[in-house]
Amino acid sequence: MTASRDQNNQSNNSHPDSTHTPASSEPRPTDEEWVVVGEFVGPFGIHGEVKLRPLTDFPERFERTSTIYVGDKRVPYRVEQAHMHKQLVLLRLAGIADVDAAEQLRGEQVWIRATELTPLQEDQFYLHDVVGLRVRHVNGQPLGVVTDVVSTGASELFVIRDPQGKEVLLPVVKSFVKQIDLAQGVILVDPIPGLFDEDYEEAR
Repeated sequence: MTASRDQNNQSNNSHPDSTHTPASSEPRPTDEEWVVVGEFVGPFGIHGEVKLRPLTDFPERFERTSTIYVGDKRVPYRVEQAHMHKQLVLLRLAGIADVDAAEQLRGEQVWIRATELTPLQEDQFYLHDVVGLRVRHVNGQPLGVVTDVVSTGASELFVIRDPQGKEVLLPVVKSFVKQIDLAQGVILVDPIPGLFDEDYEEAR
């Protein structure tokens, strides 16, 4: 079971979104889902290249993406060139021709449409897909709702808020997480006894 990173946000006029994309004055539609895949961290050189910190497990996407979307209005930018540089992606964008223009993008997030996400294998899922899912014990006991996913580097942890408002951290491993049903909005888990409640019995 593998979690892949691409941060998701529901589009909203008041939400400050950004994506690595060239500039256009026309706001993007707000009736679809968008995903954050990077953040601009500053200019590179004097000819308008921009450094982007990828927020995705698939940074190579920028080498095949023709358009990215930037800022709260998701302004589109045409990608003229992209390549990896250490842990960053260097982008040359249409309309960004000098260091001053590149500097204006610093701190902006880069977005793509959710429909452009890299397809995953059957046992993989995007972290943003599980936030909001209901968590149930394999014995049918409701345990709470996933409110966040925390990456420790070696693995991920589901942050689950139980019915009493307490937060529980559940390692995302096959021994605990038995099924993730995105269609039904449910995660079936078999945690160690006492993780959620001392009275829970281990499912048999």
